[in-house]
Amino acid sequence: MEVSHAVQALGGTNTEERRKAAEACAKDPSIAMAAIVPLCRCCGDRDEQVSQWSQAALEELGPPEADELESLLELTTSAELTAYWAVTLVGRLQAKASPAAAHLANLIEKEDTPVEVRNRAIWAIGQIGAVDESIKTTLEKAAQSENARTARLASKALSNM
Repeated sequence: MEVSHAVQALGGTNTEERRKAAEACAKDPSIAMAAIVPLCRCCGDRDEQVSQWSQAALEELGPPEADELESLLELTTSAELTAYWAVTLVGRLQAKASPAAAHLANLIEKEDTPVEVRNRAIWAIGQIGAVDESIKTTLEKAAQSENARTARLASKALSNM
């Protein structure tokens, strides 16, 4: 499948075309790299196969291009799977995503952020590294969480700074 066709199909309304495009991305990383943001959106697709193929494609990829940071940040408040993958991709940018650290800290602090997205945001901040005092305070508060995984991830993120 051609890259431009895959990107267009992922954003389309035809479920079968989205499935084929997501599968093509999962099988060919060069197509997936060009379709990171549409793939991320499709992780929350109501069609289970589209969602699963999209997640499979993203699992195998390294960091996205730094110029995709803003688009990914817009997706961090989407449906849970989309937000989870958007945050994951931001974390894969490591230090290049440092402008996103405050946004991720806000996700951690919001009560309506799903636990898995919150935990992924903590992980992503740990990947980004150096952060300011307010973000450090957010992580310290998360390290006191009753959720053992949240507390462990926050402690680990703090130790990475």
